[in-house]
Amino acid sequence: MSTEVVVCQEEVGSGLVDRVAYAVSGGQIIVCPTDTLYALVADTQNSTAMSRIYVIKGRSITQSLPLIAADLEQVNEQVGSLSKLGTRLASTFWPGPLTLIVEANAALGNQCKATDGSVAVRVPKQSFARAIARQVGHPVTATSANRSGNAAISRIEDLTEDIRNGVDLIVNAGSLVGGAPSTIVDVRYATPILIRNGAVPWDRVLESLQ
Repeated sequence: MSTEVVVCQEEVGSGLVDRVAYAVSGGQIIVCPTDTLYALVADTQNSTAMSRIYVIKGRSITQSLPLIAADLEQVNEQVGSLSKLGTRLASTFWPGPLTLIVEANAALGNQCKATDGSVAVRVPKQSFARAIARQVGHPVTATSANRSGNAAISRIEDLTEDIRNGVDLIVNAGSLVGGAPSTIVDVRYATPILIRNGAVPWDRVLESLQ
C-alpha cells in the first residue's frame, strides 16, 4: 500500500494543518516542507516515533535529532533558554534557515539531546512547518528526509522508496529552494561557534553581531 500524499498550497488552510498535527501527535512520521529541503517530522514527546525516525534514516542513535519550533517563545519555554548571543541571532535570522545549539531543558526528551546535554533548534521560515509545531503544542523533529549519508531532497519526486514506504504521510509543497541545509551555530558560549556552514553564510552571522 503506497503512502498517501497530500498537497500543500502556498496559502495553507487550517484543515491540512489540523490533519497533519493530529497525525504527528498520534505518533505518525510525516514528510514535510521546511525552508530549503523536505524533512521527517515527528512528535518529540513520543519515544516510539522518535525511534522510528532513526530506523527510517539508518541514523546512529548517538546522533540527536534537530528540532523546529513555532516561535522564539516556544524555544525558550520548551527547548532551552537562549543566551543573549542566541537571542540576538534568533531575532535577526528567525524565522529562517539558522539552527542554534543551546543547552536543553531538563524536561526535554533524551532523544532530542546530544551527549553533552545540548539540542539543535530553529524556527523555519516555511509557514506550514511553524504551524505544525504550534498546533502540536511543542517543537517537532526536522531531520532531512533521506537516508543518513545520502543527499537531502527538495522535491518529493526525489524521495527514495525506503523513505517513502517508511513514513505515514507525505506533504507535497512542490519544489523547494534546495541547495544548502540550515547553518548550525553553537550559541552556548560568549562567542558563536560555526558547526555547519549552510544557507546563512557565516560572514552574515558574524556581521549581525557587530
